[in-house]
Amino acid sequence: MEIEVIAKGRNMRYDAVGMYDGKGLTVLKGSRISVTVASKMNPVAVKLRARKDTVDDGFVLQRDVTFRSASTAASFVTGSIANGMRVWKLKDGKPLSTLPEK
Repeated sequence: MEIEVIAKGRNMRYDAVGMYDGKGLTVLKGSRISVTVASKMNPVAVKLRARKDTVDDGFVLQRDVTFRSASTAASFVTGSIANGMRVWKLKDGKPLSTLPEK
């Protein structure tokens, strides 16, 4: 079962939508990611951010991007080290960590 999740930054630094299936998280095309990147960010996320077929000059995703962890997806979106279970929110605003485990 896939669950829609959202990540919105303060002052709209990022605004992303994803689908979480318990095994990974897909950040959806059209999501806006943060312009800034922390020096200690996940290297996988850094490489993906640099690809022009993935992120345009306005920092908007040009295709869906799937990650094996919610935290790597959160790092990709926020531009910093992030706990995906806290960054990603359910439609009711509660963090992803509140989902019951299977």
